Amino acid sequence: MTGLYLGETEDVLLTRKEASTELLRMGIRRSPGTLAKIFSTRSDGPPCMHLGRTPYYPRQRLHDWARSQLTGLRSSSRQPRRSGEWNTPVAP
Repeated sequence: MTGLYLGETEDVLLTRKEASTELLRMGIRRSPGTLAKIFSTRSDGPPCMHLGRTPYYPRQRLHDWARSQLTGLRSSSRQPRRSGEWNTPVAP
């Protein structure tokens, strides 16, 4: 991983390609192009910061965002979508 590292107290910042790979490790398929499109056209994508024109995704915030996208268990499409209870941290 070649993400930007700012120090011991800071989260590792991932490039868009690395963020895509990290999400894939979690079972969520989002290509770098899809992440770029979400950023430019919607407001519900993973948070990122920029250094110049290059976006960087804080790893922990990326994990938090991924967990927020998952719903709780449902046994029917008639049941409303509710946020899942995802209290366990994902290992880096």
